[in-house]
Amino acid sequence: MIRTSKPSSGLPSTEKEKPLLPFAARNKQRIQVRTLISHYLYRRVILWTIAVLALSAIALSTKGVSITNGEAPEIKAHTQTRIETNTQAQVDEAENTATFLFLLADAYEKSKKEEEEEAKSPHWLHFKRLDGFYHGLKTLVRIEDHKPEYPKRDDQHKTSPLTVSLSRTHTPKPYVPQPDYKSSKYVSKYHDVKPCYLNKEETIPVPNVLAYNGLPQGLPEPAIGSHKLFGLRDDVCFDRFGRYGPYGFGYSYDDGGLDVGMDTEKNGSDIVWAKTGKIDYSNVDWGDAQSRCLEVNKERFDEVPSNTASALTEEMEQDQKHVFQHHERKKTARTAIVVRLYVGFPWTEHAVLNFRAMISEVSLRSGGEYTVHFLLHALDNDEPIWADPKAVQNVLDDNVPPEFHSLCTLWSEDQMRLYYPGPFARSFTNPSSSSIHGVYRSAHFPLQHFAQAHPEYDHFWNWEMDMRWIGNYYELFDRLGTWAKKQSRHEMWERSERYYIPRYHGSWDNFTQLVHSQTVASGRRPVMGPVHYPGRLSLRSEKRGVSFLPPTCPKNAGTIVHPRPYPDRPPQAQAQTHRYRCHHYPPRAGSPDDDLEATPTATTPAPEDLTTCGIDEDADLITLNPIFDAESSGWVYQLDITGYDRSHPPPPRRASIVTASRLSRRLLNVMHEETHRFHHAMFTEMFPATMALHHGLKAVYAPHPVYLDRQWDLEAVDRMFNGGRDHTTSGKGSPYQFQNEYHHKGSTWYYDAQFAGTIWRRWLGYAQVEGPAGGEEGEKATGSGETGGRLRGGRQEEEEGTGRMCLRSMLVHPVKWEDPEELAWEK
Repeated sequence: MIRTSKPSSGLPSTEKEKPLLPFAARNKQRIQVRTLISHYLYRRVILWTIAVLALSAIALSTKGVSITNGEAPEIKAHTQTRIETNTQAQVDEAENTATFLFLLADAYEKSKKEEEEEAKSPHWLHFKRLDGFYHGLKTLVRIEDHKPEYPKRDDQHKTSPLTVSLSRTHTPKPYVPQPDYKSSKYVSKYHDVKPCYLNKEETIPVPNVLAYNGLPQGLPEPAIGSHKLFGLRDDVCFDRFGRYGPYGFGYSYDDGGLDVGMDTEKNGSDIVWAKTGKIDYSNVDWGDAQSRCLEVNKERFDEVPSNTASALTEEMEQDQKHVFQHHERKKTARTAIVVRLYVGFPWTEHAVLNFRAMISEVSLRSGGEYTVHFLLHALDNDEPIWADPKAVQNVLDDNVPPEFHSLCTLWSEDQMRLYYPGPFARSFTNPSSSSIHGVYRSAHFPLQHFAQAHPEYDHFWNWEMDMRWIGNYYELFDRLGTWAKKQSRHEMWERSERYYIPRYHGSWDNFTQLVHSQTVASGRRPVMGPVHYPGRLSLRSEKRGVSFLPPTCPKNAGTIVHPRPYPDRPPQAQAQTHRYRCHHYPPRAGSPDDDLEATPTATTPAPEDLTTCGIDEDADLITLNPIFDAESSGWVYQLDITGYDRSHPPPPRRASIVTASRLSRRLLNVMHEETHRFHHAMFTEMFPATMALHHGLKAVYAPHPVYLDRQWDLEAVDRMFNGGRDHTTSGKGSPYQFQNEYHHKGSTWYYDAQFAGTIWRRWLGYAQVEGPAGGEEGEKATGSGETGGRLRGGRQEEEEGTGRMCLRSMLVHPVKWEDPEELAWEK
């Protein structure tokens, strides 16, 4: 259900700023003996010196006093009293000395323990926190005058003084990243694109996002990835009103909005609605709007095949480049954006805004090139969602805002058990102890099923509910796909297993050459074409001699891999290894005998023959994190492999953390066949990339802009994020090793990146207590009474300071909550 936001105070804290470190790693400020004995050599010298002096003082003060027999009784008594007094004083002094030595030894042990704990804490937590993200619109400058706080340019010795303009008002402009559909250049190649509308009467056109030309002075640049690489504009910034105002942000329910953002700083925000007015979204049906848009633009796209089964066979055997060659004007390929949703998802106004923006920008303003779908997971397996329309409607009414009902496709885990019945042989490991049909291990199952039911799409973006994009969604999806198409297959896997750090690696060409040099130095041959390994099974199309390599690649290209043995195989499997070396053991039910033939070897041509291989070929897989070799990576799920012959070593594998990615129809067909024919499965972040590896499909990591919340040393960024085998993310030292994943917390993109939520909420205008690593843990801990960072952001701080934030386009993930009041709702 939609819940109304409550106003937050937005008051900044007057408390002195404290070090924003994780509670477990924070250096607590105390006055300690440790400050005098911080080095272990000095510590020992001082301790022994004090001990010797203390013992000497005790020895000298305990020497006896003799009394002669000739002394008067009074003098003797007085002397005896003095001796007893001195003796007691000596005892007290000895006890005090012993107590002091005990406390000194205790301080030594505590300081030693604290030093050990400090050594274990991530080094990056001691880098200075960046403040340039929070400079507002009053500091806006042209891109030519912009000097980032981080990373500093070679010619930049220091950041320019922050100049705040109180008189000048900046005006945002419509931001349109789609092609000029009316230009002669476009219409000479493609069919006309007809405009689409929000309502059936075609009286409400789809609004534009607004952006500011220029950047706030000091705004940091991404440490990882690049805007320029993809053609994403880096000379504009987006504030919350220009980004979300067209979709209901900043005005009330009575005016058709969502009643959020009205209690934040909003100077000059009325310009957003100057031309369109405040659009009333209360009666919009997004599914209907997409269908009407597609109908008026249907001549742009190929007709949907009537026979899905025959179409599936044909497309597995055809090169996709030639599908549209007989048309006078090029047909446009369609792409589905499939958002994974589940029953019980806590819908908020901000979530509604996010998907209104996505549908408007990628679907309605592209003339139906993209279509947004919700894949809704029905958790109750007893719900007859495939047989009873009323049951489906009840699930929708209880869990999804009405405007999105027509976008939803329901599925359940029991449905997946029927679709992929198995039997699935024993897994190598199952760290989560979850079912193979469960969403945690096999979120790709319902996506595979969805692709079989929707042959009209060539590509499928797999998306999640807790991802946000500051910018225009069309620009993101279009530019990533265009860039991936231009990439060569030559050393594709090697480039994709590394983070690209522009200020450290230089240009993309320089990075490409560096990867080549490192690959040569490693002694490993680049992966090219399908990978052959013991126990490999062939697809039906492969048996007919069909290759997934395009004509620009040598047809006989291939890679032979000899995986290392799996140490925990059962003894009987090890004993049978030689006997069944050329066969799949044990045989799978339903697999014909010719599936069990030994895999032929192939020869990879010389590198000079491969430079154009794969250029102008659509990528089968686009990931948003590096595609790493899971073997020996230390990643928790590296051996979550199911259904493969355990008499052989585990097959070679690749993985990419965070499931958000674009998958081609033919990759999903391969995954479907491997699942239903061979009963093969792997952890959901490993299966798509591994199938592309095994069968020679094109897979690339798109290094989109990722920001860090601290002033890292650039060499340290490379050392931590490319710290695996041969300067990659693979093997030992991988950033995905369990002990190394903490380095991602201060970034804007990872499955538990805390900075992502922090910068997103600050950008929305909410005051919040910033956690130690820039994120949720500190905020939630503060709510429970523990000490956190200081309160920052909010209306008063923005009004009295530099104005509301304005950021370059960026992906942020995860965003688990947005309005701080949502934490109270959860409680």
